[in-house]
Amino acid sequence: MNLAHAQPLDVLHWWTSDSERQAADRLVQQLASQGIGWHDEAIPGGGGGAAIKVLTGRVLAGTAPDVAQVIGRTLTDWADLGLVRPLDDVAQRGHWRQAMFPVVLQTVSRNGKVMAAPLGVHRINTLLYNHHVWEQLRLAPPRTWADIDAAARAMRAHRVTPLAWSDEAWQIATVFETVLLSEGGPALYSELASPQGWSSWQDARVVAALNRLRWLRDLDDEPTTEQPWTASARRLQSGAAGMLIMGDWARGELEAWGEQPGLDFDCVAIPQTAGMHLYSIDTLAMLVGHDAHRAEQEKMAEILAQPATQMAYNQAKGSVPVRTDIDPSQLDVCARDSWQTLARPGSALLPSIAHRMAAVESVRDAMGGVLQRFIRTRSMTPQQAQAQLLAIVRGAAQ
Repeated sequence: MNLAHAQPLDVLHWWTSDSERQAADRLVQQLASQGIGWHDEAIPGGGGGAAIKVLTGRVLAGTAPDVAQVIGRTLTDWADLGLVRPLDDVAQRGHWRQAMFPVVLQTVSRNGKVMAAPLGVHRINTLLYNHHVWEQLRLAPPRTWADIDAAARAMRAHRVTPLAWSDEAWQIATVFETVLLSEGGPALYSELASPQGWSSWQDARVVAALNRLRWLRDLDDEPTTEQPWTASARRLQSGAAGMLIMGDWARGELEAWGEQPGLDFDCVAIPQTAGMHLYSIDTLAMLVGHDAHRAEQEKMAEILAQPATQMAYNQAKGSVPVRTDIDPSQLDVCARDSWQTLARPGSALLPSIAHRMAAVESVRDAMGGVLQRFIRTRSMTPQQAQAQLLAIVRGAAQ
């Protein structure tokens, strides 16, 4: 294969924030150093919903990109349709099965075939808090709901909003699934995340999670707003808000903005989820349709899995490498806890519903819509929201 004159590969993705752009640029640099070009096709929109719509339209029109950010259940659905190129030869040459976390290989495989190149693992059950606010108010780290309640009262007394919030459906769903794990524990969450476990949505702990979700919404005094997640991160960074519940990509964003990386904020697992990992895995799929680019696609997948690429990408993105053989001392405290939780035998590793690991696009969107209505419509009871969530997952299962 002569890569010297290779055409750049069209790459469609939704990495558009400052830290995401830095992470993508690091991929571009690693690839370029080994002869692979990257033609960027970034689609703005938190959660990737807009990008998936654009990508689907292009595939239907016969103008699919060479490479696309396709993850979780969306990836397995596309694999079933024959739209993504299997990477078994690349995985075998790179010893992926020996070098990567089993949960990662399981997520990117379908019917025994590796269907995408995994880039990094995000931890969803992450609570970020402003270090300076905590220091000024002499607050205990927010490890329990009682700690958060006490901290919220102290912050309100000093005119600091306790929790940055957005009423975007995908952001509400992100908070809700962390609360589901907290209130229900890993066994119930596993059932809720399984298509066969739809009846578990009748559990009383789902109502408890909905009540907790509404309580968290009330920790932000701002009126109803659908601000981007980056705006919430800005509120946390400035000290206007004391806390933020968001996947650890928000940590990458805060690092990208900080003059003293790692010193402006801290992170802990969501209360009652320490030692658990609610995960979303970034992946790039090589799409079929351009057989002339197959060699370049496979070379890209090979480079993406290399240790140096993994470390460069994840240190910017806020996620952690998919490999078990990296040096965790190169990670900051938050990332190191995430990686060690993945590596620890017996840890509860649970797929995100809100970020396509455990739900197809239509179910994810429908659930987000119910949760958004529940937050916005105070006359809607938790029991009514539970019934609507149950109907969605039962319909999908049947």
